[in-house]
Amino acid sequence: MFVSRSVALALFAFSLSACVTTPSSTRAERDTYLAQFVGQSSQQIRQQLDLSLLGYEQVSSPQINPQALTYTVIRPISIPIPVANAPATGPAHIPAPIGPANSYDINLHCQIVFRLEQDIARSVHYSGRTC
Repeated sequence: MFVSRSVALALFAFSLSACVTTPSSTRAERDTYLAQFVGQSSQQIRQQLDLSLLGYEQVSSPQINPQALTYTVIRPISIPIPVANAPATGPAHIPAPIGPANSYDINLHCQIVFRLEQDIARSVHYSGRTC
C-alpha cells in the first residue's frame, strides 16, 4: 500500500510539472489561431474552427447564446508510469504493481469562449488551467 501511495504521489507531482512546463510557443500558437476568429460571426466560427489543430478534442456540440459561443474540449495526455528499480546488491525486494500499460492516460478539460455582440465574436477567453 505504501508503494501505491508513493506511485500516486509521483504521478501527481509529475503531472503538475508537466502543466508548468508547457511550452509558451504552444500558447502563442493557440492564441494566434483563435484570435483569427474574432470579428467573425458565430456561424463562420462553427464552420471553420478546427480544434484538433491545437490538440483538443471536442466533447460536445458548441453551446451558443446571445452573449457567447462556448466550446468544451479535452486535451488527452499520457503520463509515463515510473518503474521502481530494485537495488543491484542485497536481498531487498521492492514490490511495485505493474499493469499492462506503461503510462497513465488522462483528459485535461477546458472551455473556449467567444464573447459575442450581435452574433459577432468580439474576444476569446479560456477557462480551466489546462488550456
